[in-house]
Amino acid sequence: MRHFSEIQALLKQEVVPALGCTEPASVALATAYAASILPGQITSIQVNVSPSIYKNGMGVGIPNTGFIGLEIAAALGAVCANPHKELEVLEDFSPEQLEAGKILAAGLELGVNPGDDKIYVEAILSDGKHRARAVIRWRHSWLYRLELDDDVLKNQIIGEGSAPKLISASKYRLQDYYDFCTQVDYDSLKQIDLGGYLNRKIADFGLSDKMGMSVGKMIMQQIHEGLLGDDIHHLAMAFTAAATDARMSGCNLPVMSNTGSGNQGLCITLPIIAAAEKLSSSPEQLQRALAFGHLVNVHIKDKIGLLSSLCGCISASAGAASGIVLLLGGDYIKTEYAIKNMIGNTAGMICDGAKGGCSLKVATNTSAAVQAALLANMGSCVSSQDGIITDDIDETIQNLAVFIKNGLQNADKTILNIMMNKNNNNKEANHV
Repeated sequence: MRHFSEIQALLKQEVVPALGCTEPASVALATAYAASILPGQITSIQVNVSPSIYKNGMGVGIPNTGFIGLEIAAALGAVCANPHKELEVLEDFSPEQLEAGKILAAGLELGVNPGDDKIYVEAILSDGKHRARAVIRWRHSWLYRLELDDDVLKNQIIGEGSAPKLISASKYRLQDYYDFCTQVDYDSLKQIDLGGYLNRKIADFGLSDKMGMSVGKMIMQQIHEGLLGDDIHHLAMAFTAAATDARMSGCNLPVMSNTGSGNQGLCITLPIIAAAEKLSSSPEQLQRALAFGHLVNVHIKDKIGLLSSLCGCISASAGAASGIVLLLGGDYIKTEYAIKNMIGNTAGMICDGAKGGCSLKVATNTSAAVQAALLANMGSCVSSQDGIITDDIDETIQNLAVFIKNGLQNADKTILNIMMNKNNNNKEANHV
């Protein structure tokens, strides 16, 4: 079918590798762009970010540093100055560069931009004579503006002028994605890296050693001790939580992200991989299920936004549940059931930033995803009389979006104020 090629391109666009949490990576990318055009040695760095970027970056580990937060990420991005690596911008740096980054981070100015953009990073660097400014906006790796002194070197509005045109998910319904994943030629589909290897690798790493809260490792230990069953449910929880433990701790392994989120990429893929291992699914069955899981998340995020006050793992786990239904041999109606079951169960879980404790939320959502899939495959679905669920799946997703945008409009601000007050109190206590 004609639209299959565009859906395949959409999949490639939204499923990309990322190293470390994508909010600090986005900040590092902005400073890298600015540093790449600054003629002299950096003397000062000023960074302004949206509340959502601040919230998701202040408590997460930065790979290969032993530090958390946006300051060290911004400083290292400037020192390394490799914007061509995009969300893998902090992939590699020397001990000398780390030391230089620490010095710059100590004097770095970090502010919160009060605008409406969920994704906004402004980096202003100076060498004493010149000023370089880079702005990331709308998407985690979208360079919106690049300036050197009074010269505008780049100004890119998505879809306008010479800027690359992003493929929109808005024109498609869930049925279109299902048809694509079940009917598209497998030879072309298997050429797309959907994270089967990368995400499984970081899960194994998280299971191998104590990292963060070690939620995944402890679940696996309980499986081995017979306290938990050795089944799809608990294996999926162990894999996904272990990968999140590792990633939030600053593990230097990339993951395959979805719509700019590494944790969402993990939440989509690893439950499906765990189910495929337990069901002895074929490589083709796994690839089709992964593709559908990714596209379900893309579909939901197109309605609710890339960043919100709701935990992003809810939509990702809905994708995982849908993929598991495919592995179980379920039809399209049962994939709808799985998504409705997830929304009906977990729609109220808030996002209070990226941090080590995310592995707990990931484990909870993964457990709900497996439950949603198994119930759906047996023909059981949340009633359309319940809450925000309706008979139509896209209307149900739209109801979720309305709940987020209208019902939770003050939630992000309240959460951020609590986090910033806590952070300020901790800084004051450390200086006593």
